[in-house]
Amino acid sequence: MSIQILDCTLRDGGYVNDWDFGFKTIRSILDKLEKARIDIIECGFLTGMVHDRERSLYGSVSEIEEVLPPGERHSLYVAMIAIGEKELHPSLLAPCDGRSIGGIRLTFHQEEIGRAMEWAEIIMDRGYRVFMQPVGTVFYTDLELLQLVEKMNALRPYAFYIVDTLGSMYRNQVTHRFHLINENMDPAVRLGFHAHNNLQLAFSNAQVLGKIQTKRPLILDSSVFGMGRGAGNLPTELIAQYINDNIASRYDAAMVMDIYDEYISAIRREYEWGYSMPYHIAASNVCHPNYASYLLQRRTLTMKDIERIIQSIPEEYRVLYDQPLIERLYARFQSRAIDDSAAVKALTERIAGRELLLLGPGSSLAGEYDVILDYIAVRRPFVIAVNFADARYPLDACFVSNHKRMDMVRQELRSLGDLPVILTSNIPWEGEGNCLFVDYDRYTSDDELVSDNAGLMLLRLLRRCGAGGAALAGFDGFRPRREGAPSPGNYYSSELNLEVGEAEAEEKQARIRRQLRELSASMKLSFLTRSVYQEAVQGEAQGDAQGDSRGDVQENAPGDARENSREDSRGDFQYV
Repeated sequence: MSIQILDCTLRDGGYVNDWDFGFKTIRSILDKLEKARIDIIECGFLTGMVHDRERSLYGSVSEIEEVLPPGERHSLYVAMIAIGEKELHPSLLAPCDGRSIGGIRLTFHQEEIGRAMEWAEIIMDRGYRVFMQPVGTVFYTDLELLQLVEKMNALRPYAFYIVDTLGSMYRNQVTHRFHLINENMDPAVRLGFHAHNNLQLAFSNAQVLGKIQTKRPLILDSSVFGMGRGAGNLPTELIAQYINDNIASRYDAAMVMDIYDEYISAIRREYEWGYSMPYHIAASNVCHPNYASYLLQRRTLTMKDIERIIQSIPEEYRVLYDQPLIERLYARFQSRAIDDSAAVKALTERIAGRELLLLGPGSSLAGEYDVILDYIAVRRPFVIAVNFADARYPLDACFVSNHKRMDMVRQELRSLGDLPVILTSNIPWEGEGNCLFVDYDRYTSDDELVSDNAGLMLLRLLRRCGAGGAALAGFDGFRPRREGAPSPGNYYSSELNLEVGEAEAEEKQARIRRQLRELSASMKLSFLTRSVYQEAVQGEAQGDAQGDSRGDVQENAPGDARENSREDSRGDFQYV
């Protein structure tokens, strides 16, 4: 069997950074992949979306020509058209003239087979090699797959693919489909394999296919450092080195690693991809990884919680990502409506006549520790910690709305005696304790991005209890850091630190600021320690001027956990 590598860094990897590699970087990556002697190089998407010269999204093949290496080229250059995802209709393609790409990868879902056949014929008539890629091959029955192979035999494309869209296929599933296709498809058609790494099987499955004895050429998709949304892909440097060592030495794997060193490593510092427990859960339940991404970004759930929600997704919704559905399922999972009037009455009595001090988990708790203790000694406020507990602070109560945080809080509570704990109704509680349960739904907001922010929920609860105001400490917000400087940390404890993308951090900060401004209309709020939210209660104009700072930011929203990536709102591309 002859094996070819198709690198899809600029296309599949683009899901990570919104395809914003930069024009010069795109040209350099393509040039280095050419010098590495990668057989087939994917330049990005052909799409009807607005073209941006800095992104690997193209409105025509002439735009792709601008980024290709000059002079004689040995690699085959291709781009992808994804049916139903702001695609470029093939009738708009200029005929293949040898100056731009020579092939087009066409992805389609099972209900789009008819249109895919029509589009493939148009593309082939224009002189391009066509790669047919059925999304979610694992969902085809043997009969459906054979019927599709029969259509491919009539079409005779350049290549036909096994696409492990959800990264859920084990070795036996991959080899079964390979043999089924290989024994029934026209020998002139190449067979490709596009793997995702949710179960850490992309590399091993590629090796298994590479050892099958057949005369049919095999194409293995990969990306530099496995760059790709969620769990990522088969790493180009790994499969290139494997082929060099075990089949034939023909790739410059060092040149591929040079791409990582110069470009991908910088992206990796800002964005995260690769194996994670939620993506494993999604793949194990044959579910779109974006469901896991959404639940992971909430930063309120344990892994068991995430698994229970994913398992509740109806079968017919698992292949294609449906964000409104997962939002409803998340809200339903968190919602445990209770009558909390007794708890509210008890809390009202406890705080009656007392000033309130709320402690968020920001790093200013440590940096201004003496200030906080002096304030407590002088003012004697009722002190409530938000989503954490710590014996170093004289606490009167602890408020927890985050199940993920609860696991850590529970350990600390053992050393704090009979400290009262205010729990929202979504938090499971075992054993006895001085607990007040309040209704989770009643204190959330309609703003989905910050709906269950713990600090905001607690303020709404205290307002219901008749509190006229509160002082806040450790509600630091986002803090910019200078490029190249080490992160100072955004939580007073390293155990609480989590990652968040810059754009999402800024958006969440703006929304939290608006909600604080609304709350300040009915409660007097003040900040004991530094906070980017302080201006929200001191005047709208000043707040907008000070709060919308740009730069490399990190988050410590009031009591809220930080998220690990930007919310995926970058176009309408599905995971292929």
